[in-house]
Amino acid sequence: PSEMPSRLFKIVSLLTGWKNSLKGVGYFIGSALVTIDYELALITMMGLVVTALPVALFGLDRHLGVTRKKNVSWGDIFVMKERNLFWLSLARLFLFASRDFW
Repeated sequence: PSEMPSRLFKIVSLLTGWKNSLKGVGYFIGSALVTIDYELALITMMGLVVTALPVALFGLDRHLGVTRKKNVSWGDIFVMKERNLFWLSLARLFLFASRDFW
């Protein structure tokens, strides 16, 4: 129906917000613990990851991320029929690579 793109956008934005909030909490906890003791920070953060691991292994669907369509070949990825899309992709590559390098 017509409301599906809007609903999908809301779900994606909600998940992205949760992910970014959780990353922020992790950065905050890690930086607070590092001021106390480095080894304590490492052990605590590893403990949090190990605690979340069973939820990820047993709680998620096994078919999550598996497509029903045929596999994409390297030619499908790197051979572009549209020149403008090629130049846009190349510009984005250099933009983000230079940002990460800086």
